[in-house]
Amino acid sequence: MPCKKCASSNERSFKSEMTLAFRELENVNRAPLYVSQDISVCLDCGHIELTLPPAKLEQLKQEALKQQPKGRSAN
Repeated sequence: MPCKKCASSNERSFKSEMTLAFRELENVNRAPLYVSQDISVCLDCGHIELTLPPAKLEQLKQEALKQQPKGRSAN
């Protein structure tokens, strides 16, 4: 499948490990969410694509709801 950004076919899959954390200062003591997932990288433009596993996505949603400022929706 070609790159969604530049249409190149020069994409490769890699194993990845990443940390997802909320940036607001009040979240400095919250544990980050660790994700190990395959990613697809375009070797021409650098565009990266990944899909979170369902369990990690649900965990991220729950954390986002906790961080949601009052009066704003999660969408």
